[in-house]
Amino acid sequence: HAMFTMGFMFGFTTAQSLFFFFGHISPCFAFAFIMMCGISSTLSRSNFKRSIPILIAACGITLVSVFIMPDAPIFFGILHLLGVSVLIYSFAEKLFAKINPVAGIITAFLIFLLTYNLQYGYLGFEHFLKIPLPEKLYSTGFLSFLGFVGEGTSYSDYFPLLPWGFAFLTGVFAGRLLKGRYPEFMYKKRVPFFSLLGTNAFIVYVIHQPIIYGVSYILTLLSGGI
Repeated sequence: HAMFTMGFMFGFTTAQSLFFFFGHISPCFAFAFIMMCGISSTLSRSNFKRSIPILIAACGITLVSVFIMPDAPIFFGILHLLGVSVLIYSFAEKLFAKINPVAGIITAFLIFLLTYNLQYGYLGFEHFLKIPLPEKLYSTGFLSFLGFVGEGTSYSDYFPLLPWGFAFLTGVFAGRLLKGRYPEFMYKKRVPFFSLLGTNAFIVYVIHQPIIYGVSYILTLLSGGI
C-alpha cells in the first residue's frame, strides 16, 4: 500500500519500481491475509456484528476513492470482499459446519485456482485447461463484484468474490480443522504491543492508509514536488 500510494499517487519512481517488483508475489500475501480472516471467523462470537463495521468502512473507502482516484476508484476492494464474505458466512455457518474440513480446504483451494483468471475472460490457466467464458458476462458492470469486469475498466483495489471468496473459505475450513488444536502458548499475551495491534487489527487497517498518504504528502513537500 505504501509503494502504491507513494509511487502512483505522488510520483516517487523508486516506490513504483518496488511496487512492480513485489507485485509478482503480492497475490500470495493477499491470499494469506484473506485466509486469516476466514480462520478468525471460526473464532468469532458474532460474525454478523463483525461484518457491519467492515462494510461501513468499505463504503467509506469507495466514497473517498471516487474523489481522490476518479480514474480508478475502489468499488469492490479487499474490505468489500471481507465484509461480504464474513456476512455470508454468518448466515451459512451451520451449512459449512456439515462439510468435512479437509475436503473443504481442498475443494475451496481448487476452485480458487480454477477461477483465478476469471476477470480475464476464462476459467483455468493460460496454457492449461483454459475455458473461455461468454463475453456477455463482462458486458455489464453489475457483475464486477463476482469477477466479471468489463474490458478497459480500471480499479486500484479489486478483490471480487471469484476467486477471492474461496481464499476466505479455505481459511474457514482451516480454522475449523485447527479449532481446539492451537498450542497453549498462542493464547498468552507475551508482547503487549503486538497484542494491542492484534486486538485492534481492524482499526489499524483502516487508519494505516491515511497515515501513509499523510507521510507521502509530507515527503513530497520536503522534496519540492508540490
